[in-house]
Amino acid sequence: MELKLKTEKLKEMVAKAVKGASNNKLIPLTSLMCVQLKNGTLTLITAEARNYLYIRETGVEGDDFYVVIEVETFSKLVARMTCETATLTLQDGSLNIKGNGDYTIALPMDEEGNMVKYPDPLLGLELEGEGKEINQATIRTILDTIKPSLATTLEIPCYTAYYIGDTVIGTDTYKIASMAVKLFDEPKLVSQEMMNLLSVMTAEKISVDIKDNILVFTSPDVAVYGTEVEGIEDYQAEAINNLVATEFESSCKMPKSALLQVLDRLALFVSTYDKNGINLVFTNEGLQISSKASNGVEMIKYSESKNFKDYTCLVDIIMLTSQIKAYAGDVVELQYGGTKPALKFVDGNITQIISLMADE
Repeated sequence: MELKLKTEKLKEMVAKAVKGASNNKLIPLTSLMCVQLKNGTLTLITAEARNYLYIRETGVEGDDFYVVIEVETFSKLVARMTCETATLTLQDGSLNIKGNGDYTIALPMDEEGNMVKYPDPLLGLELEGEGKEINQATIRTILDTIKPSLATTLEIPCYTAYYIGDTVIGTDTYKIASMAVKLFDEPKLVSQEMMNLLSVMTAEKISVDIKDNILVFTSPDVAVYGTEVEGIEDYQAEAINNLVATEFESSCKMPKSALLQVLDRLALFVSTYDKNGINLVFTNEGLQISSKASNGVEMIKYSESKNFKDYTCLVDIIMLTSQIKAYAGDVVELQYGGTKPALKFVDGNITQIISLMADE
């Protein structure tokens, strides 16, 4: 079997495909790549645990071709090739790659000494799902603004995933990000890994089909197959949505860049004894931000203020900075006050909430 392809096209496809390989040493499949040419369509398949990534190119000339190869060596070699055309040939349990030179890579074998067959969960799968379309811009926004609020530890496993229902939610119980957009008819928990893979897609529209606990996202040249995360019954979506809908007493607006610059300077004066805490004092003139020891103090003037009331709180500077960086707009709308021990940021259909620290 032999496959010829323009090197630039092969490099482009492999560079995308490697993003689906997690290279988990405990799961051998995740360090392998399937390269298959069938009926003029070249498909590269990689996997990480529950999710599979398919990279496709149609109109490729050649006979049917199939090989499973280790991702690391193959991808690094392809990335370094500068020739016009690459030729892949299967011979005696090895893959020969001709381009700038002549290279041979041994193929993984099963226990019986045969070439490994790569599982293909899309093969024969009959989808009966919603057949909805999602804008790629929505995926980018979710990754930019919702992802920073996801839990990074497993105390409550469901919070490591995105809740996607009437809204898209990310939380670690200390901070919340919510996007008022309905993507699915029935709520699902989508893993961070699956959402990351959707960023490989460049098409403006992405089709999503759901069957039981299986989710399949497709675009003309990319497909992502995976299963929903378990534990949706533990996700406090209703309580989170109620908090997101709560109006705080007062609000103000200020430039995002100025706020980040102040926090960057002030971070130099926040010691480990402060537990990352800084003071926020909402004054009639502007927002005063200071370290707990008051050895760093700055004031940012509001560009707009509504229903002003004096308010003082203590907040984690790392958490605050991460949420402001995730804020999409150039002018931050900040709501504060009332009985809720939190601050609320609003930007169109996106709401972010961070909890306040107890003043010890």
